[in-house]
Amino acid sequence: MTIIVSGTGIAGMSAALAAANVGHRVTLCGHLASLPPAGGIQLAPNGWQALDQLGLFDAAIKRATRLNHIVVRDLDSGATLTRLGLDNHYGSIGRADLLDLLQGAVATHSAITYHPALISQAVPHKDGVNLVLDDGQSMMAAALIAADGFAGLGRRLVTGAASREITYPDRVAMRADIGADDLPAVFAQPASNLWLGQGAHLVHYPIASGRRINFAVTLSARLADSHWQAKIFGTNPLFEQLTTGQFQWIKTSVSPACSPLCWRLGRVVLAGDAAHIMPPHLAQGAGQALQDAASLQRALTAAPNIDDALSCYARQRASAVSAIVRKADISGKIMALGGARGRLRNIMISLAGPSFLQSWLADVWAGDPAMAQTTTKRTA
Repeated sequence: MTIIVSGTGIAGMSAALAAANVGHRVTLCGHLASLPPAGGIQLAPNGWQALDQLGLFDAAIKRATRLNHIVVRDLDSGATLTRLGLDNHYGSIGRADLLDLLQGAVATHSAITYHPALISQAVPHKDGVNLVLDDGQSMMAAALIAADGFAGLGRRLVTGAASREITYPDRVAMRADIGADDLPAVFAQPASNLWLGQGAHLVHYPIASGRRINFAVTLSARLADSHWQAKIFGTNPLFEQLTTGQFQWIKTSVSPACSPLCWRLGRVVLAGDAAHIMPPHLAQGAGQALQDAASLQRALTAAPNIDDALSCYARQRASAVSAIVRKADISGKIMALGGARGRLRNIMISLAGPSFLQSWLADVWAGDPAMAQTTTKRTA
């Protein structure tokens, strides 16, 4: 019987590949969205490990930009607070590039069938899941991998929670993808840059081999008016061009980090945003979705039957992700500090040095130890 995957984002397509890679026939349900025109993703070592396990490392690295450092600076003064050197498993990739790569891999995999419809009803039973789709068709599946988002059917079915998005009422993000030729050359340097301000922070890094720069500013909603650029960037001459209004910024909500305790109901399991909301504070949204898929692939390979595989996957990932979710929440609160507390934060980061940043991120980047035993050493 076929495994059905709901959701056609990074998590859904990765999960479909994971199940197909170990010999299952897979139907991927959902509507393929058009590729986003802009935007980037940072992938830490755990993300590259997962891509390797899924057989996508070589194709992804050709589209990626190697990042050599994480640099933390004071947004107001421009002073460098700390600089962490990165090994060869850290890089950025355009969101459209990663989605295009996944779409191509799904389309060419002989064991995956794409069905352009949404699942409107799912009834688990001991031998699988009965499904009704919004095009009127009914299906039976050996299992359902629900990667249909935080407000999707899968999470509601498994957890009983209401199907609605949860966002911070007082925090928003402003995002832009700007050509490197329109900015000072320093922006194209191969580093992930975090600027900590008073109640706001900025992240930027190059994508597309340094031809474009991805920006994300997280700030208080009360500051996000028509003059927000001047308020955030006005004190730092490096960002003078960003205050002119010549670039298009997209305003998005910021969701709090969260993950349910239970990821499984019978033969329905969660993956991606359906299982965990990762705000941008640790740059782990895509990385954790890919890690879900790689862990699912390993569980389906190692377990004697599908029930044991789903149980193992859900138990191990729920435990591992809960710690990362807590760390993402703490990171966001630290980055949002302003006034005297914000100044004290910057002093403490400067005094602690790169070793503290390394230790803070080590368990987040560790990936799956069981997968690491079989992952070939790569150069990103």
